[in-house]
Amino acid sequence: MACFPSGKSAPGGYLIFSDRNRSELLAIKSCRQNAFLLADAQWNGPKHRAYPERGVVELERTEFAASLTRRNRWYGELARNWYETVTLEKRETKRMKKHTQDLIAEAPRGCSQVGITIGIDLGDVWSHYCTLNEAGEVVDRGRFRTNPSSVDKWFTDLPRVRIAMEAGTHSIWISEQLQELGHEVIVANMRELRAISHSNRKSDQVDAEKLARFARLDPKILRPIAHRTVAQQEALTLIRARNLRLRTAAVNAVRGLAKPCGYRLPASSTLCFAQRCVAVLPPGLSRALGPVLHQIADMTVKIKEYDRAIKQLTETEYRETQALLKVYGVGQLTALTYVLTLGSKERFQRSHDVGCYLGLRPKRSQSGERDPQLGITKAGNVFLRSLLVECANHVLGRHGKDSTLRQWGLSLASRGGKQSRNRAIVAVARKLAVLLHRIWVTQQPYIPFYAKAA
Repeated sequence: MACFPSGKSAPGGYLIFSDRNRSELLAIKSCRQNAFLLADAQWNGPKHRAYPERGVVELERTEFAASLTRRNRWYGELARNWYETVTLEKRETKRMKKHTQDLIAEAPRGCSQVGITIGIDLGDVWSHYCTLNEAGEVVDRGRFRTNPSSVDKWFTDLPRVRIAMEAGTHSIWISEQLQELGHEVIVANMRELRAISHSNRKSDQVDAEKLARFARLDPKILRPIAHRTVAQQEALTLIRARNLRLRTAAVNAVRGLAKPCGYRLPASSTLCFAQRCVAVLPPGLSRALGPVLHQIADMTVKIKEYDRAIKQLTETEYRETQALLKVYGVGQLTALTYVLTLGSKERFQRSHDVGCYLGLRPKRSQSGERDPQLGITKAGNVFLRSLLVECANHVLGRHGKDSTLRQWGLSLASRGGKQSRNRAIVAVARKLAVLLHRIWVTQQPYIPFYAKAA
């Protein structure tokens, strides 16, 4: 806080300039001489007195001397306050700089000093690696076979190092194996790192070096992802093996092969498609398409076996899915896929982040006043996103049970427009993703009309 003589009051009166009013303080600082001249002009002390009866202006020497003494004292106060203000600001600036230097000095040294860093470009048969020392120099390059024995051979005897790799087919089991060996493993999200995936000089050796250098500089650049465990991946493989697309493709192939011969197969569900087609096909087509129809019937039986295995998993190993099954439109397949894909309920601090993780939020490309409306990002797991969209379609369909979520989705769909229903389905799917995570975390029962219950 700075203090200056007032000029309108007797010597000893001051104007108070707070730190918030910096403009006046800087104006006086930049014009020191003008400040003294202004103070002299505003001084109201007695300087002379006119005597009209004598016709001249005579100075009162005694009063003038006293006024001069007071004015000099005032200038002394002004100079002293000026010096104190400048000194105070210099000290404050010096203290702020010293505080910044102290913060830098007190920063953990481990954040900037990185030891050995290894980047691995995973391949189906061979994986290439690049090793950087503490100074960021390449000290080793090479490759190893992509199998567990080779990983143990190359990384067992190493001290704890930082290893970066890209997300891929083999990154799940390799990252888990390297973590068991005591290494720091970073799995990069290559969708967010176009410097590697869209480079014009892309090769396995160059990609491995880039991964190592990014991991050495700042691991957050790689946008690390959290892999599920191998056990969770095995359970998820059971769901993926229940592939309905193979049966659908076979059914469409039979229909397409029968049309050139003048036969149109009857409409039916895939559960009884093979039996109905065998009964109506002529002998010539029956000999050609009979084996395919038997394969369709076998796939139907296998799919039912997979459904029973999935139901058993939800009742034994993943009992937390029972709370998710209470949500209207969500079945055992969607609930188990949801839990296995996310891996852990503690992975997200906020339930709203799950919708963004699954690519159900709109993309954005804002620049200046331009902010167009774009589609969803479609990031994350495609299979789980498609299941949530199917659940949302059921919720908004004619067989969907009434709930607050259904009413909200139907209100969005009724706004009109060509894509209004599709947008409503995506919005309900995003709401379902958030709702399922919240129920998973709290394990509270699902309330269809939450607002009315509250």
